[in-house]
Amino acid sequence: MADLRRVTYGNRDCWRLRVYIRKKREAIGLGDMDESSAITAKSHIEHLVEVSLTDRPPDPKTTRWLDRLWPVVYDRLAELGLVAPRTVQDHPRTVLAYMRAYIDSRTDWKKSVNHKQAVNHLEAFLKRDVPLRMLTKGDADRFHRWMIHDKKLSANTAGQHVKRCRQMMRAAMDDRLVETNPFHGIRIDLRSDKSKNRFISAADATAILDACPDQEWRVLFALARYGGLRCPSEVQGLRWSDINWERGRLLVRSPKTEKAGKGERLVPLFPELRAELERLQEVVNPGIEIPLSSYVVPSYRSTEINLRKALLKIGRDAGVAEWPKPFMALRASRRTELERERRFPNHVLNAWFGHTEKIAEDHYLQVTEEDFQQATVSVIPLVIPPVGDSEHPREITEGEKPVICGGVMTTASPLGSYQYTHLDSNQKPSVP
Repeated sequence: MADLRRVTYGNRDCWRLRVYIRKKREAIGLGDMDESSAITAKSHIEHLVEVSLTDRPPDPKTTRWLDRLWPVVYDRLAELGLVAPRTVQDHPRTVLAYMRAYIDSRTDWKKSVNHKQAVNHLEAFLKRDVPLRMLTKGDADRFHRWMIHDKKLSANTAGQHVKRCRQMMRAAMDDRLVETNPFHGIRIDLRSDKSKNRFISAADATAILDACPDQEWRVLFALARYGGLRCPSEVQGLRWSDINWERGRLLVRSPKTEKAGKGERLVPLFPELRAELERLQEVVNPGIEIPLSSYVVPSYRSTEINLRKALLKIGRDAGVAEWPKPFMALRASRRTELERERRFPNHVLNAWFGHTEKIAEDHYLQVTEEDFQQATVSVIPLVIPPVGDSEHPREITEGEKPVICGGVMTTASPLGSYQYTHLDSNQKPSVP
């Protein structure tokens, strides 16, 4: 009887199958597939163990499953003598099968769900798997239009799917399975859809924070809204040892920017964020009851938990209208908030958020309701009393700074040299 269980290797949650093969117990790592796929894999592997004892070929259903199996898992089965080893040139010759095999072979990817979505859309369009050489540029162009007009995807999303298919077909060219890439030359629009941007105000953020079910969720929300961390990748990877309480900063590890040589950055412990972390620290006692290497939000690291849906439900409970791109909006709101305060220069904010100035302008900075309210407020010119020989008050000109000195308003020059009004401590009496 095979034993299937979920285990943690490093930072990843994976499935492991233990099965008896020729009276010897062997372990087979299945990777980070979902539970349904893991149960299916268990059934097929048990069948392979059974037929290996009788020299019978596997059922067609298991054979088709093997054709789509991850290379790492397949090689492990071959090592155990359950299947024949694959040859170097043994690539699928159909579009969908090849793309899925290519995705499975990219063990260096930390997230392959977007590529899988692109293949699923292509399968829905083609309605069947076709040989690689039969896919034409016309098919690729129609696929692009079908996603936009029939599936009602945004031009950006459809373009991203075409871009991913182009990458996988380029790999087929490298494997000499096709001579041309049918997705090459398809004009796509990858501009950000700013209609989905939302600013989560300080009042709404407080309401959502109060509606969180536990302190761990409050910290998760605070890391995204007040710390500006990407969720789930950066939030889920934060450990207690990454928090420097004395210096007031976090060490954030960013899988998204790791390939660009920027896998880590320092983020300030903003007061709102620090308060929530300190409350959680009092509950879990890191370094005493749990190791400092423990994750800050361990309860919400499972891939089976949909953080997006959970956050939207918390927002509804707090009376906040549902908004698109939930965690992206939290990060963008914090960036916009700090930009408006003008306390920190752009290069500092860009370093804290882990993006460039262009990315901030294209995807993060927003025009808010507060901006409109401030624009409609009349600005009353500041008037200072006569100084020196002047007999009339005057308005402060551009570049001057009002200064109150001894109850008398005066100005500071643009260079910062203050002009103080001379007050004689031994004034002469006025002459009648």
